[in-house]
Amino acid sequence: MTLSIVALILGVLAYGGAGARLSDGAQGEAHPLKSFAWWVGTGLQGLGFILTLLARQHLPLLIVQAAVVGALAVTALIQHAAGTRRLRWVDGWAIFVVILGIALLAATTVPGPAVPIAVNHLIVLGGGVVLCLATLPVISNPGVSGLLSGLGFAISAITARLLVADVAHAIWRFWEWPWTSWVAAFLLVAGLGLGQVHLTRGLARSHAVGVLGTNYLASTVVPAGIGAFMLGEAPREGTWWMVILGLCLALAGSLSLLRPEAVAEPENAPAPR
Repeated sequence: MTLSIVALILGVLAYGGAGARLSDGAQGEAHPLKSFAWWVGTGLQGLGFILTLLARQHLPLLIVQAAVVGALAVTALIQHAAGTRRLRWVDGWAIFVVILGIALLAATTVPGPAVPIAVNHLIVLGGGVVLCLATLPVISNPGVSGLLSGLGFAISAITARLLVADVAHAIWRFWEWPWTSWVAAFLLVAGLGLGQVHLTRGLARSHAVGVLGTNYLASTVVPAGIGAFMLGEAPREGTWWMVILGLCLALAGSLSLLRPEAVAEPENAPAPR
């Protein structure tokens, strides 16, 4: 349990650093793929995913995903310290609201392993992957691209939770996995890949606000809903009001930090995993 909490904190810091570096790489004169800062940011995203993977061993999807979205506050603080973004009093309140929302969610959290992977889980998650794949040739609206990228990242988060928190099958003993675990692993990789493609397409067409706003919304709400209604990740008794309030505060504060008037330049931020 302690390891999961430490891993989540370090993962949030890694995602926050990734947002700052990706922003620097995207705003440079060279193509992002030719930018060292962009690659550093991508590497930090990978580190954040691994750390939050460890966190999912004992922590439910809601608190992990909300904390990852809260990494935007870390990005804002890093950019302020580096002089690339000036935080105003409104941003300070937004960061406070994010922290308060995550604290409320943490108070409702019931730690523990995930339920065994079932066929109905795979059908629902597989349907999400098919939707992300089928819409690649036709979706052009940046906001919808952000929503689909969030769906892809949500699928990867849910399957990661199912795999890493499976008490019957250790994730590192993959040669002993049942077929359901292999399908879940495939969906995890597919969700990550499709999420990144939709995110990149959306950011290429529009300011980060609209794209990342819908991305964060989907990548937080979808795992929370699946966790509560399909994986048995119910909060502590009598705390549903705290879940709703905490989730609204965490999302509202994070989205407030994405306001166009709050930044000097269009910027990228870490996509939640």
